[in-house]
Amino acid sequence: MDMAKKILGERPVHLSFDIDSLDPTEAPTTGTPVRGGLSFREGAYLCEYIQKNMNLVSMELVEINPKLGTQEEVDLTVKTGLSMIRCALGETLT
Repeated sequence: MDMAKKILGERPVHLSFDIDSLDPTEAPTTGTPVRGGLSFREGAYLCEYIQKNMNLVSMELVEINPKLGTQEEVDLTVKTGLSMIRCALGETLT
């Protein structure tokens, strides 16, 4: 992350967060689940870091598919996605 910051400097940053980068235990209802993906904490750290250390001007969160899985799995994926967005907006996990 420090290398990316050094390269980008103060240029505006758009964060495109693909929810399927997270492990399916964190976000199961996505079109391309990948076992061994990022943990919830790792994804949140990335969003927090970018918000605190880079010139974040926009963000999108993609790949949530509510037609896959159970309602409980959909709810978990949406909740996780909202948490990533909140971290990118300045909320920190304690």
